[in-house]
Amino acid sequence: MNIKSKIIAAFTLFAISVSAQDVDRNVTVEREYKPLIQDAGKITSVPTVTEANVQKSTPNYNDINLPLEVGQSIQTLSAADLELEKRKNPNQGFVRIGAGNYLNNMLDFALPVINRGDMRLDLKANHLATFDDKTHSTSNASLIFNNYYGKMEMLAGINAGYEYFKYYGENYNASGTVADLKTFTTSTSDLYTEQNLVRISRNAQSVTLDNLINAAGNDKLWRFNAYLGAKSAPAKTGLRYEAVVNYNKFSSRNGLTEDIIHTKTGFNNVNGKNRIGVDVELQNMFYKSNLTSFVINVWDAYSVLSMNPYYSFERENWNVRLGVKTSFSFVYGRPFSPSPDIFAEWKAVPNWLAFYGGVGGDYKVNTLDVAMTENRFLFSDLRIQDTYTPVNAYFGVKIKPVYNLLLDAYISYKYIDNQYFYINKDYNTATPASPDESTIYTNKFNAIYSSATLTNIGFRANYNIRNSLNVQLKGVYNGWKTFDIPVAWQKPKFEADLTGEVRISRNMHVNGSLFFKGERQAKLGTIIMTMKPVTDVNLGTSYTYLNWFTIFAKVNNLLNSNYQEFYGYEVQGMNVMVGAAFSF
Repeated sequence: MNIKSKIIAAFTLFAISVSAQDVDRNVTVEREYKPLIQDAGKITSVPTVTEANVQKSTPNYNDINLPLEVGQSIQTLSAADLELEKRKNPNQGFVRIGAGNYLNNMLDFALPVINRGDMRLDLKANHLATFDDKTHSTSNASLIFNNYYGKMEMLAGINAGYEYFKYYGENYNASGTVADLKTFTTSTSDLYTEQNLVRISRNAQSVTLDNLINAAGNDKLWRFNAYLGAKSAPAKTGLRYEAVVNYNKFSSRNGLTEDIIHTKTGFNNVNGKNRIGVDVELQNMFYKSNLTSFVINVWDAYSVLSMNPYYSFERENWNVRLGVKTSFSFVYGRPFSPSPDIFAEWKAVPNWLAFYGGVGGDYKVNTLDVAMTENRFLFSDLRIQDTYTPVNAYFGVKIKPVYNLLLDAYISYKYIDNQYFYINKDYNTATPASPDESTIYTNKFNAIYSSATLTNIGFRANYNIRNSLNVQLKGVYNGWKTFDIPVAWQKPKFEADLTGEVRISRNMHVNGSLFFKGERQAKLGTIIMTMKPVTDVNLGTSYTYLNWFTIFAKVNNLLNSNYQEFYGYEVQGMNVMVGAAFSF
């Protein structure tokens, strides 16, 4: 993740709700507001606005917890479902503003336009940005509708987003040394040819050194999403169903435009004491390009159809799901991708000990939207190939030894048919003025692929004291084995994440987080570059002066670490943000 994400993320880690628990959708400013945003390296998604954090009541621990999904980074996993206290003035909206060094700034807004019990219409918007030499700015606005008709829920929404950023990372020469391309003695008219291109619909392109020197130094991304659907109410017995049509548009000024129509439907019904059902998804992808210099390296259009029939046994102290997933890709990708869908959980000692395990798999469509959220510095026409995981086996145990403590440990094994890894986009020339100028490793990223296995050993611990303290520790070992490349590029072996929040008094909260990611290796041709470990410490506090007015402050990257999230992209140093939130 780029520094911008880091900064944006880091800043608003405080100002947005980082709570791992579910929250209701009412808005008030009785306590600190914490926008839910992904910290650098911790989570990979578009920054989003959520409601204010709420006081915690008696926790009801989940019956089923799958292990942490660990790939790019540790993912959040709810430790408990909370019974939420009813609050005053549920129709209030709020606005939150903040500013800091490096010209960092944020603006958040939420307004329940309609709140009639069975009908909700919410308007939300947020803006997060830094405007120093590592400029990154994101803005999003959404309108979300829900309406219950008896035992059916209607849902609809639209969201629009805009993102601007600079390619501020370093370029490197053939020796792996930071290079200013303008100082090269090779003629600016000499041709450099793309390396490591995974061909889809075009050959490797040759460009002049002058083209590389004057390549775009920034990019703009636009995102639009709209959905419409219906599903049965959560508590409905008998037939349960869901049908949603989602339209997603992604566009890059310098690269590709992606249009996706994603239809998802499914139902399940009782069969004696058990349930039988099927889920079906159809994704239709369409691509075009803003580039005029060459043909884009993706298919114009293709579709993926997925089906998942299953049979489940649901009992008081155990449950079993038996199913199979099958994906069919038309025109592009794997034509047939089956995988199992088996899960079981046994509450050996109800309320404090449970075992779970299963064998699953997946066919993942790596959309441009998701890829550019994970790494916005991708080369302009790179479309990451879809990933097939035929086997994902896991086993874990959950223990609640005391009332407010939950422990979750697991081991998992994945075989991945086509795992992608990021490397710096490289070019080579046959006519260099010196050996060091024969190859250029740029500050944009390419993807290379390999069959791989991933063994995870992970744990999670959550401790919660009602209204006073909430602490969560997560850690994982990532055992990568690659078959077609020597190293799992830019993937760490160890990750850990410690977060905590303490209520000092009725009006004052203090929170903090520590994130660790072990050494990673980057590829520059045949050179293996070691990236130093990530250690990121953040501290924050908030004070509610009045029921409608809260002030907050946050110090991010407290250790002033200069680690890189992607090779060549150093994160922002220690930074501070202060701000206030107002209800209305």
